Amino acid sequence: MRFFLALMLLFAFVPPAAAQLVGLGVEGGARVSTDVFGTANPESKRYIVGPRVDVHLPRNFSVEVDALYRTFGFTGYETSTVINEIVRGRSNSWELPTLIKYRYPGFLAHPFIGAGYDPRFVHGNTVTNGSYVSGVTSGVTTYTYLTNQQSAASYPVSNGAVVNGGMDFVVGPVHIAPELRYIHWTPPFLNVNPGGSAGSYKFNSGHNELMVLFGVTWH
Repeated sequence: MRFFLALMLLFAFVPPAAAQLVGLGVEGGARVSTDVFGTANPESKRYIVGPRVDVHLPRNFSVEVDALYRTFGFTGYETSTVINEIVRGRSNSWELPTLIKYRYPGFLAHPFIGAGYDPRFVHGNTVTNGSYVSGVTSGVTTYTYLTNQQSAASYPVSNGAVVNGGMDFVVGPVHIAPELRYIHWTPPFLNVNPGGSAGSYKFNSGHNELMVLFGVTWH
């Protein structure tokens, strides 16, 4: 939210001539690839949304910078005659893609293609609650512990290579741009093992992701 407000203030003080080259708006959409986050009972949201800035360059080129937010989650269970355990993972993710795009000439509709870099930063935690039979005389022992995903992660930041393509429709000062966006992640995602008997449950993802996005900017 602070990032979005800062962009609005910056745009408000841009000189009129330069403002024609800058667009401020919103980007949102959803993941359509089948790859899911979490190795058991995935509860990650498909949607992604955030502020967007476009800077138009000469020769039909432009630069797009987004700040996109989404959430990941899963729930795992471990049950046997001596132990019952539940593991819940919840994370907030921010992606900061920067793309260089080429927009083909047109009147009201401009096809475009682009490519760029997308770093992904994830913060959250995994909470484990359980109980086990510690002995015939000692009865049942309960426990709870928390794992911070960032500190426990093998890879706290993912690096994405992005290509996209779509159509930019111009209605007065408003640009409406649906697109397909493909991201190749290296490494795919932070890998968190919460420990315990349910420690096989982790945040994980594949290398490839396909998204349908819809951008609206005002110039």
